[in-house]
Amino acid sequence: MPLFNQAAAYWRFAWGLREFLKEPITLEQSRQIIRQRLQNREQNLLVMVKRAIYDNAASPYLKLLQLVGCEYGDFEKMVLADGIESALRKLYEAGVYISIEEFKGKKELVRSGKSFRFKESDFDNPFLVRHLEASSGASRSAGTRVTMNLDRYYYIAAHDMIVSDAHGILGDPVLVWMPILPSVAGLPTMLRLIKMGNPPIRWFSQVEARTIRPSLTKRLATYYAVYAGRLFGAAFAKPEYVSLDQAYKVADCMAEVLKKGQGCILWTLPSSAVRVCQTAVEGQLDLSGTTFAVAGEPLTEAKMKEIRAVGARAINMYASAEVGAVGFGCAGQTAASDDIHLIKDFHAVIQHRRETPFGGTSVDAFLFTSLLHNLPKMLLNVENGDHGVIDTRHCGCKVGELGLTDHLYNIRSFDKLTGEGMSFVGTDLLRIIEEVLPAKFGGTSTDYQMMEEEEEQGYTRLSIIVNPEVGEIDEGKLIQTVLSELSEGKDTQRMMTEIWSQADTLRVKRMRPFVTDAGKLLPLHIQKVKTKE
Repeated sequence: MPLFNQAAAYWRFAWGLREFLKEPITLEQSRQIIRQRLQNREQNLLVMVKRAIYDNAASPYLKLLQLVGCEYGDFEKMVLADGIESALRKLYEAGVYISIEEFKGKKELVRSGKSFRFKESDFDNPFLVRHLEASSGASRSAGTRVTMNLDRYYYIAAHDMIVSDAHGILGDPVLVWMPILPSVAGLPTMLRLIKMGNPPIRWFSQVEARTIRPSLTKRLATYYAVYAGRLFGAAFAKPEYVSLDQAYKVADCMAEVLKKGQGCILWTLPSSAVRVCQTAVEGQLDLSGTTFAVAGEPLTEAKMKEIRAVGARAINMYASAEVGAVGFGCAGQTAASDDIHLIKDFHAVIQHRRETPFGGTSVDAFLFTSLLHNLPKMLLNVENGDHGVIDTRHCGCKVGELGLTDHLYNIRSFDKLTGEGMSFVGTDLLRIIEEVLPAKFGGTSTDYQMMEEEEEQGYTRLSIIVNPEVGEIDEGKLIQTVLSELSEGKDTQRMMTEIWSQADTLRVKRMRPFVTDAGKLLPLHIQKVKTKE
């Protein structure tokens, strides 16, 4: 973002924060907002498509729609006659969709004999008022630029309200253990909770500013939010550094809150929640009645088991950098530990079968379409790199009763490796696996492989597989080489690498790299998801 535009965005954030914090949203307001947006769902999509695509000559989607001869009148007729999802499936079958590789600009888009190449910024929402910017990015790429928008957090807070009410925790005391900027986890969570009228008592961060060295603008944004927020009357907690091996500090704080008999909610990453539970067991702390509100990585059955073992429960939030908030954990009859209600007033989702770039298999990938003006990207049948199950059913909880009956679960990535809530895109690891490690430790590009491990005590581990034929190596030095390469670049990469380093996410395994059923030896081995029988 140019310097002038960046300065303008931060000025809008400073100016808009007071209005945002002035008056909390109520439960009834939240219900009304969601009912109204669901009622106007088709019209909201048509307005977005007309303005952002058909009236925008630079839109990537316009080129695809023109290739298949779909004018705006045709699009409108399909949506009104068949419904949104049916219309989107017809467009997909005609070739109107964007893969994650095409979205990231890593692959040329070819349809009907025509070829195009886009960059990720081509898909930016032209209507979004920019307040702050961060990046989700992986090691060598620019990463996904994430626009933080106060108006969007207002609407997400409405969903937070109805989900909290459905789970019976609305108004319970809240703690946050999520990273500071450049992560887009901590500050937005704080803002949404304050908008709900329930400011967190403490904000712990797994990383500290002096280690990850965030940019000056990000540091100023955090300080401004905290101190100006207090000036505007909000009890805005200042972030406190608590590393992963200091989880006992969070557990102790939760135990003190629970003694008051009002419950306790901790917003954190699933792996961090597991660390709190295990340190509570070691310290003989009673966390019964705790609710972990988790986001950033899959809430697997193994992690859920660790959380339930201390008498706590977990509520999942699913979001991605490309799409924004996608859904919140179900309070009714669930199909899996990560079962969420799709916030279908924000998005429409269909699926298509595709080959994975690294796993040697095929998956039912999600294709997202934006319905509202305040989402970070304008999406029309776009992959976000994830796959899973979509199910429409009445689960019996208050969220479903509002009309949010579409569920997503068994949600996993097919193009990136994730540990401790930090994800590096697969293509960004290839250079390290295929070039850096062979050059430094010997062997060839086929002697190394990255693999997601089965969970141990609720943790997701990543193994660097090294063929025994390479000979003796210094395993500690190899891990440090990978971490050093991953940390090069922006503050986002330094933050992600710092958390992987703290958590000992990486380990070395001396074995032959895995070969797919088709005989392929791929640099990344992403294991298949285990689903319920």
